[in-house]
Amino acid sequence: MADLIEAGARVYAEALFRAAEQAGKVSEVDHDLSDFLESLAGERGALRSLLNPRLPLEAKRRIVAAMLERSQPLLRNAVLVLLDNGRLPMLGDVATAYAELAADQENILDVEVTTAVELGEAATSALERRIQEATGQSARLSAHVDPEILGGLVLRARGVLLDASVRRELDEIREVMINTPLPVGSEA
Repeated sequence: MADLIEAGARVYAEALFRAAEQAGKVSEVDHDLSDFLESLAGERGALRSLLNPRLPLEAKRRIVAAMLERSQPLLRNAVLVLLDNGRLPMLGDVATAYAELAADQENILDVEVTTAVELGEAATSALERRIQEATGQSARLSAHVDPEILGGLVLRARGVLLDASVRRELDEIREVMINTPLPVGSEA
């Protein structure tokens, strides 16, 4: 998913990150940005207004200012810059790229884990420990359930996919069976 982030969004995220780093507010901005996205998702009317091309820019600026009233001023300014430049639709990508930068600074590796059944607390802790031992970074897991993988797990971190699912193994066996020539005649 991180590899699908628009390049322009990375530029805005990097600028915001550097400003937050300089101010010593990286985690606060990360938290406020995440909260802002959640409130936009919950307030569909505000989101529609912000994306409405017929609504005057000044009205949109007032909406953003009101929604970010208690947030870090750096974030408020960054969102207003996105708005002024017609780049507000890339806010989700900016947030993702910013979160990557913040996690990197904190030595945290965000890992998406997909399993056939929900992981219990003990299995999640064990997986986090194994990832930390392998990478030297603290793992922050985002777990998803997909019964289609049948068993095992699929890990995705920073654009790298590790598929240790039963579904993948069965697919590989099937391919080998289909593509392996059978001996005929005296070869048998």
